[in-house]
Parts: sequence; C-alpha cells; structure tokens
Amino acid sequence: MRPNPPRFRWSETGTRFLLYPQDRVVPGFAMPRVVRVTPRPGTIKAGPEDGRLYVVDAIGKKPYRDLVTADYLWRPPYPKSKPRERPVRPSHRGDFDYLKPGTRHFSAATAYASVRCVLEIWEYYLGRRLSLVGKSGQRKLEIIPRVTAIGDNAWSGEWYIELGFADRNPRQPYCENLDVIAHEMGHIILKHVIGPTPKGPLEFERRAHDEAGADLVSLVTILHFDRVVDAVLAQTQGKLFSKNILSRIGEYRMEGSGRRRAGRLFFQNQTMRAVAGARRKGNKYVYARPLLGAAFDILVEIYEARLVRRGLIRQDLADRSTRATASGHPDLRREFKAQFKTNPDGFAEALREASADFARLLAAAWRMARRTGVTFSRVASNIAAADARFNRGRYEETIRRAFARRQIAVRVGRP
Repeated sequence: MRPNPPRFRWSETGTRFLLYPQDRVVPGFAMPRVVRVTPRPGTIKAGPEDGRLYVVDAIGKKPYRDLVTADYLWRPPYPKSKPRERPVRPSHRGDFDYLKPGTRHFSAATAYASVRCVLEIWEYYLGRRLSLVGKSGQRKLEIIPRVTAIGDNAWSGEWYIELGFADRNPRQPYCENLDVIAHEMGHIILKHVIGPTPKGPLEFERRAHDEAGADLVSLVTILHFDRVVDAVLAQTQGKLFSKNILSRIGEYRMEGSGRRRAGRLFFQNQTMRAVAGARRKGNKYVYARPLLGAAFDILVEIYEARLVRRGLIRQDLADRSTRATASGHPDLRREFKAQFKTNPDGFAEALREASADFARLLAAAWRMARRTGVTFSRVASNIAAADARFNRGRYEETIRRAFARRQIAVRVGRP
C-alpha cells in the first residue's frame, strides 16, 4: 500500500489573481484574496486564456440551453463575429491581481481563476489530468462570465460554463462566487470521471448524486483557502457540527434589503425515507440531501478524529459530539471553545488534514464509480473501500455510521 500523499498546496511561483473564497456579502469576506494558479506569470494570455481554458466576456449573449427544458439551443464556441468586451490583459509582470473589483475585467479574470483553482485541487486528488471538452472539435473550456439572459442561474456542459446573477442583481454576479463556479465545475468533473448519465431506472439517482457531488466538490475547494478555515473555526470555536458558513455553503445577503438566502444545507438529518416523496416528484435536489448530509458528517468526524490524534480534544468529547449532531448542546460548545482557545492553529491544521483525507476518499470513490455505476449505496460502499485502501479502514466505523443514519447501505466488496 502506498502512503497517503501530502495534501494539495498552492503554487508559490504561479500567476497571481484576486478572488472571493466566499461570497463577498458573508461577514469577513468583503475583500478579495490573492491566489496563485500554476501557470507561471507571462504564460496566460489576454482573455484570460491558456492551453485549456479561455474567457469570452460576451455582450447580450443568448443562453446555450433552453431555460425551461435545458435542451441545447446552440453550442460553443461563441462566434468571433458576436459582440464581446475586449480581452483582459495581464500586467507587465504577467499577473492579473491589479484588476479592480466591481469591473467587468475583474469578473472575467476571477472567473478564470476560480475555474483554474477547482481544476488544480481536484486533479491533484484524482491523480490525473482531466479532459474538459467533448468530441465536437472544441479544444478548450469556454467561460462566459456574465449572461444576463439566464437570470438567477448558471449552466455548465462539456464545452463551457456560463454564469448569471444572484436574484438577477447586477451587483451579485455568479462569476465572482467561487462556490457557484465550483459547483458547476463539479458537474463537469463528475461526468468526465464517472462517465455519462445512463438512461433508464438509474438515471434519477445518478442526477441526484451529481447534485450532491457538485456541492462536495465546492465544499472541498473552499476548504483549501486558509481564510475560510480560519473564519469557520472562529465562528464555531471548533465545533463544526453546527450551522455555520461551512455547513450553509452558498449563503448570500440581498444588498439593500437585508434578506438572506441559504444555499445547500450540509448540516441536517434527512433520511432516505424522509425524501422518498422527492423521488416520485422528480426533485433531485431534495432527494440528494441524505447523501450530502452523510458526507458532511464523515468530514466532520474525520476532523474530530484528527483533533483526538493531535491531543487537542479527548475521545470522549468526540464521541459525545458525534451522538449530538442534531442539536445545539451548549455544554459541548463550551468544551470545544475551551480547547480551541488553547491551540487555534492546531485546530486549523486538523481541519486541513481532514479536508485532504475526505477529498482523497471522494476522488477514489468516484473513480471506482465508472466501473460500479452510481447509486447512493454504491458510492457509499466505494467510499468505505477507498478508506480500506488508503487508511487501513481507520474511518470504517465513521463511514458506516454516517450512511446508516441516513438509511444508505454500505456493502464493501459487493458494489
């Protein structure tokens, strides 16, 4: 058995961009952060564009797909004869971090950087370079940062990703929201790793799985930003089984109105029995909740196991936290807070290590799914099999318990 590889780390010599690791209306994230993507300064052309991705800031573009049926109306590439903003050029150093937030050029650059970040993180854990395009002759993934016509939505396909606006608000473009872009890139990644969605009785469960999977791609992605790790630990004082900026990924506030809308909830106790009606109604988002909740439970329990191994909390506290995931339990919060204050950096390192462990399990499970096919039970079994391979079954009890709680069977060796 080969040893676990180190976790993903950002380039120290790559090209600099600015992006928001959480929506900028989330407290503490009003300012963008510098990120370095792997291509060296001077190798990313105006657009931005590299050998795999290119941005087209189209003007007045019609959506590639029908907004109701999602059927394709036309396909990339966006014709050169169509109107567009001039491409964004790098600075004399070859970087793009000079761009001013709130401008179209900033939106184009940060959309490129977000796509790049998702790819670099997930290709690392998958252990291979992904092909992003199909057989149409399109050689690069096309990124359209601002498409007014699709409204409060975002689309992705084999050849492209195009992005609208939160509640159609021009001040909240999805191209500046790493969570939304990571979710859409998650769909692209899953299709290329697992294969196309089958027609027939397994189609609905595969589509529901891919919604949960895309959310998990986003969750892992944002956990690779130190600002997110620090913010969530400061908010929770180390107790992640709670409602927080991590478990409520995608939250934003409507500017001027004070209203808030939560994205997908990872911290919830939905079971397969509870969402059975969603299958009859064809609601893949609701049906995906048990799988999403179980996966989040696994991540948090791995994090708490890491804390125990570091001597930052006792096993007894971790056990009581696991049994009490459904409620607030102020006594547990006080205990976590007291321990967190003794070593915040140790808690942060445990969460980074847990994120890497979790990402490896997911990546391996999805690679196996090309052979096993996709049902919730098969993917759960693949996660357990990946743990047996990478960790000698260290997290087997955690994985089985999390899925059993959601009424999802784990059958290792019998996918």
